[in-house]
Amino acid sequence: MGQRRNYNRIKLVITVRKFISLLSGGLDSPIAAYVMMQRGFTPIFLSLLTSDDYEQSMKNKVLNIVKILSGFTQNELKIYFINHDNNLEGFKQVCDRKLTCILCKRLMIRIAQQIGRLEGTNIIVTGDILGEQASQTLDNLYSYQNVIQDFILIRPLIGWDKQEVIDLNKKIGLYKISSEASAGCKYNPQYPETHAKLSEVEDSEKKVNIPNLVKKSVNDAEVLKF
Repeated sequence: MGQRRNYNRIKLVITVRKFISLLSGGLDSPIAAYVMMQRGFTPIFLSLLTSDDYEQSMKNKVLNIVKILSGFTQNELKIYFINHDNNLEGFKQVCDRKLTCILCKRLMIRIAQQIGRLEGTNIIVTGDILGEQASQTLDNLYSYQNVIQDFILIRPLIGWDKQEVIDLNKKIGLYKISSEASAGCKYNPQYPETHAKLSEVEDSEKKVNIPNLVKKSVNDAEVLKF
């Protein structure tokens, strides 16, 4: 009986936990958020946009995804929209072009950390699947690790295959919206690095002012609540 009471107390603590959810609008990241929500965690979404989305197709897509996910919790949901153009343009102009996606992901994690500090959580959740994209090879996943300081980076889908993700999207009513075409990223390099060396990544980052990029991104963010 004593053990049961202890378990209940632990469960109460877990149900009020929050996490920063990197939300891209694809199939994977909404499912990563959903999996954590099913375990009693509340997401604070972070979505980075580029200005070539003249019709706001990506922003509207992300909003529709969040509206569906809001049906799986009684808690208020919040989303931070950040214009990512200036950040990516800086990387494109002065950094090694093949590293753009890796530099982008490292900056996203740093931005997520800053938002986490503001929101009172040290948990970041991504939709990474091992090998799914160039930025998700083992070498590239390793290149993000030294950015994580006093935070926990959780990848709920790391060992999933794409069909499992698709099946769950369909089951919870996300598949149609997540599969809709929307504006892509115009900064993707033609030949992205798949086996990044951390020393090369850090050398590229020295060419831009990372703390300023993080600060400006968070200060200029549009914050919406559901």
